[in-house]
Amino acid sequence: MSVVLLVSNRTDATYVTPRSVHLRDRVLARVRAFALDGALAQGVSPESSPALELRAETLIGPAAWQLGDQLRQILLKAEARRRFPIHAVPISGRLVREVEPELSQLALRLLDERPVAVRGVARVRKLLCDGRGPLYGAGDADELRRAVNEAIDALEIDV
Repeated sequence: MSVVLLVSNRTDATYVTPRSVHLRDRVLARVRAFALDGALAQGVSPESSPALELRAETLIGPAAWQLGDQLRQILLKAEARRRFPIHAVPISGRLVREVEPELSQLALRLLDERPVAVRGVARVRKLLCDGRGPLYGAGDADELRRAVNEAIDALEIDV
């Protein structure tokens, strides 16, 4: 059984409490992954709940590299003007080509060796997985560019 450290804010102090991780916490982290990603993308502290802590652990490391690789594949297909694999909502090749420099920078940042902040990884995952988002043609190139730049900025760890 693993343990997570939870941080709870009180008016006068901050308390760190160790808590055992139970099966229900792991199931919740998996079942509510998209909602937890949204909370992490908004800046909710991973240490505020076991489910958020587990989800953050999942997003850091190999998962970030996989997102970078997915972005690279999207860029290659858009450049070759090849159709994207069948999705419920197709990715907009036109928008990908218009925002190619920013998407390339995002992919390279995810693939390099430097550590990334979980908030940024959650934003990238939301960008790639939200069929109502700007990558899927729900907006214009400026909206997609803004979302990509915000994700790049959020990947940097505050010291």
